[in-house]
Amino acid sequence: MTAQPWLLCSSRPLGQFEDAHWAPTATAFHIYASAWPELPNILNRPCTRFSVGGDSLIEIQGERLTVTTSSRNVTPLYWCTDSHGNFILSTDLLIAASAWANLTDSQPGVREDSGVYLDDRSSIHGIKRLPHSSRLEVTLLGDLMHIEQTATKDELALQSDLYDDALLAGQAQISALQQSITTHLQKASKSAVLVSGGVDSGLVAALLAAQYPGVEAFSIGTPWGNEFDDAQQLADALGFTLKRIELDPKSILLALPQTIRAFGHAQAQAIEIGVAITAFCRQLEEGRLIFTGYGSDLINSGLATGDGLAQDIRSSIALEVNKTRYSSELTGIAAQACGSELAHPYWDLPVLRTALDTCPSVKTIRNREKGHLRLAAEQWLPTEAAWRKKTAIHHGNGLGSALAQLIDATTGQSDSAAMLYRQILIVQLEQAMRTPLVPLPAEEILDRSLQSIANRR
Repeated sequence: MTAQPWLLCSSRPLGQFEDAHWAPTATAFHIYASAWPELPNILNRPCTRFSVGGDSLIEIQGERLTVTTSSRNVTPLYWCTDSHGNFILSTDLLIAASAWANLTDSQPGVREDSGVYLDDRSSIHGIKRLPHSSRLEVTLLGDLMHIEQTATKDELALQSDLYDDALLAGQAQISALQQSITTHLQKASKSAVLVSGGVDSGLVAALLAAQYPGVEAFSIGTPWGNEFDDAQQLADALGFTLKRIELDPKSILLALPQTIRAFGHAQAQAIEIGVAITAFCRQLEEGRLIFTGYGSDLINSGLATGDGLAQDIRSSIALEVNKTRYSSELTGIAAQACGSELAHPYWDLPVLRTALDTCPSVKTIRNREKGHLRLAAEQWLPTEAAWRKKTAIHHGNGLGSALAQLIDATTGQSDSAAMLYRQILIVQLEQAMRTPLVPLPAEEILDRSLQSIANRR
């Protein structure tokens, strides 16, 4: 297990973070980091550059710091400032809160509602989150500071009817997926793919196997559910070996702290989706790039199902895309803390753009959601897999309802899942305030959180 990666920039030195001070650079800002790679300097001038989430960018040169957040906003950025020249920016909510307290002697606390906010609020009082499609420019002028925040073009704001033929629309998206996978593979030495047996992950697996014959395929299950048989049928048809990974209850609970920290909130549905992948990564050998089929439902159907298609698919897609840009559920931070990387090709901009430019009328074929994609997928997958009924990831592995029941059984209280998630965030914040560079082990975070809940009886 590697350290949770984080990056922190401050207008002033932070004594608590001195051991994580970045190498000296020609800037008035102070940079601290844990396992965060610097981008190559291609600008031929003294400048430090960092990528965040693949396409958000931090540039630091002299007295100026510029942050440009992408339209996708995969990994959140947190910041805070005041009228006294104090400023911090971080990729980690807890690090941001600790740094701000260090600068200002404030006491940040977790909000009562510690879920997802669709604005600049975070789940900790006083700490802001940078929105998607924005630019923040901070200039230090001696003891003074100038801050300018502006909106940039939102690449995901518009949808069109560019692709109005079902088969051609599906083929265009598959072509974009192929290119996305090719781009990811250029940076990987060893790749794996998570499969459920459905069309979304099945297409990623098929396209990946065509370019990378030695790909490892995994399917995740729990004591409460799995899709092993469907995934095996797909693996047999595509000619690769499937490894079945069944997560035990303890490994799922121990993955909660890492998931909640990476997401920066305690919203139940997002945690249920993310915790299985985190638990999987915690027990996987390091050094893999893990492909998923996650995100297709968001951009191709707006989570509508064949049992009750949304009347306005376009509106549903816009809503789900926007929510996902704030939920952080597609961030790779938790996987990186386990020594792996995540790739969600459906959430790459060319694939997103193709889906958003597909006429909603061709997204429903044979009274099925994602009909255009299923139709084109028949060229790559068995017909049964291409048209298999959609199952949400946290329902396919049984965590949709079982995780809450497991937590209730563990705490001895009913409806305690939300309480536990928030308490885990509180325990991690308390630790970050004391010793931000020495996080608690997952076992201790979980034990302290459960004990705190028990003491409330």
